[in-house]
Amino acid sequence: MELWLHLSFLSTALALDEVLMDTQMATEELNWLAVPSSGWEETVAVDRNFNAIRTHRVCNMESPNQDNWLRSGFIERGEARLVYVDLRFTMRDCRSFRSPCRETFSVYHREADSLGDVEAPGVSGLREAYAKAGEVSAELVFTLGEGGGVNRATVAVGPLSKAGFRLAFRDRGACTNLLSVRAYYRRCPPAILGLARFPTTATGPAPASLLPVGGSCVDGAQEVDTPPTMYCGGEGHWLVPAGACRCRPGYRGNRELTACTEIEDHNSLSNATLGGRPSQNSSGLSCGQLEEHNALLLANGQMLQEQAETLGKLAEAVARLNATLAAILRRLPGLLEEEPEGSSSRGEGK
Repeated sequence: MELWLHLSFLSTALALDEVLMDTQMATEELNWLAVPSSGWEETVAVDRNFNAIRTHRVCNMESPNQDNWLRSGFIERGEARLVYVDLRFTMRDCRSFRSPCRETFSVYHREADSLGDVEAPGVSGLREAYAKAGEVSAELVFTLGEGGGVNRATVAVGPLSKAGFRLAFRDRGACTNLLSVRAYYRRCPPAILGLARFPTTATGPAPASLLPVGGSCVDGAQEVDTPPTMYCGGEGHWLVPAGACRCRPGYRGNRELTACTEIEDHNSLSNATLGGRPSQNSSGLSCGQLEEHNALLLANGQMLQEQAETLGKLAEAVARLNATLAAILRRLPGLLEEEPEGSSSRGEGK
């Protein structure tokens, strides 16, 4: 029975990333809000392919009590309930400074229903309006005159429910260069699993969410007991199958259980079994024909059983014959080596 319940190993289909914002793709100034204006500044850098990219840097450790905010523009969330923010940045080693410094910065976010929905001005307005999403620390640091690696970090932002959101980056005394910011959400891809079709689905509001999604049986298939259901996991993979589909009578599923195809020769097989008589209507066999058909099948089954028993007895006889031949072959060398009695005396008398 072609039940898709047994196909949980197919739930590893690749997740889809829907990008909402990527500063590496920006061709004009980002014009993000820097508060105070002496903190973060937008700069232009060149990547390894000699493409101009927009970056933001801050390095004000000489003055104590730093609190520098960088706020992005409005980002429409689309279907996203949870957004991932990928960051690329460099960080200068605090040991190269005499004054106290940090090798971390923080990521914040604020939801909004429209582009014009903004927070109160100033640092105090940002502090009150924005929620902290995560703290980002550097694993790779550099000093002047020496190279340093690029750090990468991912911060989850959510759950989200309004039309869009803004990101904010807070510096408390680091020397860092924010090379790129990429915001995206994940979707479970469209899939056909176990004769059931599932649509593209945005993941739930948390990384560990399991979002139930109902499926529909493919053409030529029907539900079995309960409707097919899969769960869209937070990483964008289909998980935990439930329910089932199977092919309708007169159809068969392919090996991958992604389609049911009509059995083209089922009418000819029925006619051959019934002696070439066609069915009385297009919907199938009549009751009398079904009884005759079942009787023929029963007779064929009995005949096959008798043939199987005969073959079994024949196999036993062949096995006994092989055992006898093997015993003879084992004794044959000894018989050939034995000489007839009196052969030596006759030779001496000549």
